[in-house]
Amino acid sequence: MSQSPHDRADGNENEFASTIQQTASQSNFAFDERNSKTADGFDEVLEACLEALANTGGVADPAELLKFRPELEEPLDRFVLVELIKLDMSIKAESGEIQSLETYLEALAEKLPRSEVPIDLVMEEIQLRREVGEQPDCDEYRDRFPHLAEMLSQLEQPVDVTATVSKRRQLTELRSGTQIDDFLVIQELGRGAFAQVVLARQLSMHRLVALKVSGSGGDEPLALARLDHPNIVRVYDQRLINAGTLHLLYMQYHPGGTLEDVVRCVRQVPIHERHGRLLLDCIDMSLLHAAQVIPDRSATRDWLKNIEWPMLVAWVGMQVLRGLQAAHDQQVLHRDIKPANVLLTADGIPQLADFNVSFSGAAGRAGAAAFFGGTIGYMAPEHLKAISAQHLKCAGRVTESADIYSAGILLWELWQGQRPFECPKKPCSWAEAVEQQFASRSLPLISPERTGSSCERVLETILRLALSNKPEERPDSAAEMAGRLRLAMHSEAANLFDPDKKSLADWLGKCSPWLVAGSVMLIPNIAAGWFNYEYNRREVTVTDEMAASLSFVSTCINCVVYPLGMCLMFMYSKPLFRALRVTRSGEQATEQDIDAVLDLGHRAAIIGGAFWMIAGVVYPCIMKLMYREFTTLQAIHFFASLLICGAIAMIYPLFSLAWISSYIYYPRLLRATVHDQHFERRRTQMLNRCEGYLQIAVIIPLLGLTLLVTSRSSSQMFMLTAIGAGLLGLIASFHCYRIIVKTWNRLADVLANQTLVSTAD
Repeated sequence: MSQSPHDRADGNENEFASTIQQTASQSNFAFDERNSKTADGFDEVLEACLEALANTGGVADPAELLKFRPELEEPLDRFVLVELIKLDMSIKAESGEIQSLETYLEALAEKLPRSEVPIDLVMEEIQLRREVGEQPDCDEYRDRFPHLAEMLSQLEQPVDVTATVSKRRQLTELRSGTQIDDFLVIQELGRGAFAQVVLARQLSMHRLVALKVSGSGGDEPLALARLDHPNIVRVYDQRLINAGTLHLLYMQYHPGGTLEDVVRCVRQVPIHERHGRLLLDCIDMSLLHAAQVIPDRSATRDWLKNIEWPMLVAWVGMQVLRGLQAAHDQQVLHRDIKPANVLLTADGIPQLADFNVSFSGAAGRAGAAAFFGGTIGYMAPEHLKAISAQHLKCAGRVTESADIYSAGILLWELWQGQRPFECPKKPCSWAEAVEQQFASRSLPLISPERTGSSCERVLETILRLALSNKPEERPDSAAEMAGRLRLAMHSEAANLFDPDKKSLADWLGKCSPWLVAGSVMLIPNIAAGWFNYEYNRREVTVTDEMAASLSFVSTCINCVVYPLGMCLMFMYSKPLFRALRVTRSGEQATEQDIDAVLDLGHRAAIIGGAFWMIAGVVYPCIMKLMYREFTTLQAIHFFASLLICGAIAMIYPLFSLAWISSYIYYPRLLRATVHDQHFERRRTQMLNRCEGYLQIAVIIPLLGLTLLVTSRSSSQMFMLTAIGAGLLGLIASFHCYRIIVKTWNRLADVLANQTLVSTAD
């Protein structure tokens, strides 16, 4: 003879009370410094209470709900009681019975006076009535609960939500050894009020599966079936049995545990002792618990065990966001990203899942809470607005950006062992908990513990961006955030995008681009101009009058050429100045500006080379017109000397600005997105251009040697100096070229072929 819920509750009262009190004791539920920030101890106690009630199938007398709660101080005691009432109402609604709040308030008047009924409890009844087809009148509730009249008036406003809950049917409990349809139950993995997830063997396919059994499938199976991605738990199929009253959804089984297990371990390990091995240790414990074999040959595991913790967090984030982007591409929002919903394979690959069981934190999943979906501790501000009665009028649409925000919280917690928000006050109702979470989102993030690595700096910058209160300030997509996290996995590339504050790169990046470009171009040209003047004064001029004329002509030409050259350089530097200003404001530089920045060295060389070539023609012509004794050989010698000095004046600015543009400015312009769809073209163009100028640098000493052979002995010291400058320029150019090649190879780690992989990058 079957037992009624009432009989089962009486029969197991001592067992339930013992379980709940044991959970409270094991959780050290005293809201110490750690729990005041995370409230994890309270979550465990609350879940134990809800699980105990769910296992009984509800109570016949509302007063019996008091047996399912431990001894807690106010207001936590009332919080647990409110959640128990909501769950019991939902259980009864499965059979078509809508229990009014008055029934509970009469039996629990001492613990919950009518004048102190929270808004979320009223919302629960309204939602449950809607689910069975009723149209509750708001005026009715204003009369029943006058103290909530203002909030209830706001409930009449339409709310844009992201999911609906189908009508639920009663859950059939499955025990180990039970066969249901094609599945043999091995053990339970999770249980909620309306669903049970078990490890089962599919007899026809001889494979282990995670089997979700519920009274109704809702929209979840159809949504998950469209998602075929290595970072999303694969859904095999679904079945309806018992004349369609029981729904079976079977999917991949991963025995490696969840990120929640990893976060729990992270809290016990100091930040300087965390490394990739910690993740594998958590997975191995879960594998042993599930009697599964630990892989002995795995390239992914070999790579993971040796990496630093911030790099591992970035890698996990890349995988999670890859799966999230695949879901978003199918117009599917997750809405409940948290460590418990990220499963781990035996190799350590994270996979997104949402079994929709009861393990969803203090918010629960019953009634109105399930209508909106999610876990309040991981919700974006706009998501919290959507479920808060006090913000219904200003609630916006919950979009993909909310999932990105939740992923940011998840990764922060994995990195630090705690969430980035502090909510020290103890809520007395679900609505108050939502309000506290919403208020915490506008407060500064908790200062994290740091190791000081470049990977960690990049990771923190990305997470802070993802946790922006305004959706438009977050990464535009999960794919974009994944690309940024990829940068944190490459410390050398990370130094390019986020240089150390005391480094030369950071100092140059803060200097005026006009000052940098002007100095790099002006100094070599002035030095070359002075040297060329002294050389030709000694080599070409044979009289004092001719020397005086050369000085006059040189002064006139330089007064025109140098100002004009600097004006042109400033003009070509304008895109750099504009692009840096735009990126500082959080916007993206245009493709044209990025190209102009990378062309800066080439343009400086062209400007300088063109003026030197013109001067090489103008000087001999003027001297030839002024003095008949100025021979053609002297004119050719004059032109050759200008050509050599001009080449030297081209080489130094070209390689200097090419290095500065590649090493400093280009990464700075891409810091916001860490993405460049034209990277390969730009890299090829830069390296080919540098190779061409390197060939010019090789020719310079040869030209100098030719002039040395044909010059008088009195000027040989000057020519030796020119040859030395050419050789020094060649060595410097080659060294700079190697640095530029190395820089672009580092950039290629994060910008080339930006297809994220599921294993080590």
